[in-house]
Amino acid sequence: MSTRIATVFPALVTLLIVAGTSHAQSAGDVYNGKLIYQRYCLSCHGEKGNGQGEFAEWISPKPRDYRQGTFKWRSTPSGSLPTDADLERVLINGLYGTYMPSWNALGHRQRLDVIAYIKTFSPRFAAEKPQAPIAIPPEPPYTTESVTRGAAAYKKFNCAQCHGDAAQGDGPSAHELKDDWGNPIVPYDLTQGHVKCGNGGNDIYRVFIAGLSGTPMPSFADSVSPAEAWDLVHFIQSLSPGYAKNLTGGAAPSGEGTP
Repeated sequence: MSTRIATVFPALVTLLIVAGTSHAQSAGDVYNGKLIYQRYCLSCHGEKGNGQGEFAEWISPKPRDYRQGTFKWRSTPSGSLPTDADLERVLINGLYGTYMPSWNALGHRQRLDVIAYIKTFSPRFAAEKPQAPIAIPPEPPYTTESVTRGAAAYKKFNCAQCHGDAAQGDGPSAHELKDDWGNPIVPYDLTQGHVKCGNGGNDIYRVFIAGLSGTPMPSFADSVSPAEAWDLVHFIQSLSPGYAKNLTGGAAPSGEGTP
């Protein structure tokens, strides 16, 4: 019996050490994250994470103020915190049309570390957990009929009020909009063929359902049906040849619409 215990005990200790190390790695190292933040992020997002770095005055849209735990690009419902995967995705891809570049060169380990540090700016991350990601149903085929229905949905939900009749970001309210911090914010020109959060159908669909927290773009989760949301996606995609169209429906084309 004593021999068996002597054999099993070291193995258990090893497993516990490995498990503890794995958990620490998955959570990110705050101290190392601070060093990375100070080197790459501080000039825009500020020492206190308030979006008031030395370059912020000259940047539009303004750098994110991390203190409220409010993030636009999430896979989670409106009002929820983002997941670490959501935050890493922004670091990997950057945000098209803004001064936020891709930080893919940092590597996965360093990205997790800086995410861990960014989360220290808001008490929400210590008190709350992100909600489950939004479920996105399979995409129906992109068709002329779907585009026509999407154009009708665009009118139904009064999207032109901000984005304009031709979806060029020049609606009647376009010059009056502000974000949650009081900064002027311009509706996106949907004809560019490239969306900040990604160009796939899933990416555009997610914006309708999740909204863009901190901006006037609301969630339509309670008012738009999945079919209408996909029709809206197809209408937006019809505005530019730059958008990849999923003509067969179902799974998104390779590289498109990563959840």
